[in-house]
Amino acid sequence: MALFDDTVSHKKKFLASLVKAPLEQLAIACGPLWGSTDALTQNLQQEFRRLPHCQLLYVLDTTGRQISANVNRQLIDNTWQGQDLSTRPYLQGNLPYRGMTLSAAYLSARSMQPCITALQAIRHQNSLLGFIAADFSLKELPEISAPALRRMLRQSTQQGRENKPAAIISAADDHLDYLTYILITLLQEHGVFQFQLHFNSARCVLWSSADPLNYHLHDVADLLKPELFVQYPKQAYCAQASINTEKIPQVLAQIKTLREISDANMLRSASFNIVNSMVSLSFVSDGTCFMSADEFLNQELHHWLGMPLPTAALTDSTSTKN
Repeated sequence: MALFDDTVSHKKKFLASLVKAPLEQLAIACGPLWGSTDALTQNLQQEFRRLPHCQLLYVLDTTGRQISANVNRQLIDNTWQGQDLSTRPYLQGNLPYRGMTLSAAYLSARSMQPCITALQAIRHQNSLLGFIAADFSLKELPEISAPALRRMLRQSTQQGRENKPAAIISAADDHLDYLTYILITLLQEHGVFQFQLHFNSARCVLWSSADPLNYHLHDVADLLKPELFVQYPKQAYCAQASINTEKIPQVLAQIKTLREISDANMLRSASFNIVNSMVSLSFVSDGTCFMSADEFLNQELHHWLGMPLPTAALTDSTSTKN
């Protein structure tokens, strides 16, 4: 039971960092739409792809009544609209009157599998209107926890890698959650087909289909400003893209995790091109590697760190199967 609890805790920490920014932005968009169930449902459908690993998305009022349809990757299901969910496990205890909370792991009534629900408060004009609920299957979340990989890296450092250059923490790290969300949005809806993010210098190079022969260099601070979307107007997803738009958040989430987990061999820069579906990663000491996005997503995280997975990490990652 202790190993299972540790695994759930690790996965919840990973999940919180992954969904905080997109759920916050979704809640801001839902506020003015309150009162129109169709508009709320459409908004959920449009933003669903920004939530990797999400199984189900819906909106509740403050009493626990579902006021939107169920939205998943394939369809919109209106049959659940109006149901009373006030007795569900994730609505027991403290609710997020501001921000987001993650539930304890519980058994899904639909799939009968362990899951976690993220609840994001929807506020408008200083009033709490309700909540966005996002369901995640525990087994679908990444198996390798950041703490396990940190232990791996520390073990490797102790085995003769002490002389690596020191990692640099920059403004990109301070705003990594929201920066990840911004890059996902630019790739999915604003004509950007490639980025190259330099963590140490907190700068990012963007290539846009509206001006493909030139690149545009931005400080991280520029990427966080609302005016950014004036420079990159909203447009249809790149017709030449060779990767499904729903995989973009998964790629960005994996890049984010690689940056966060490594003390000994920190990720220095990352690039992703949705036209040729290529990812490049440059580490502080071990050079640069290139791969397809599918290869990047299909490999365990420790693969890109160039070391075998120790027994301790295997125990952590498989404890949910007991």
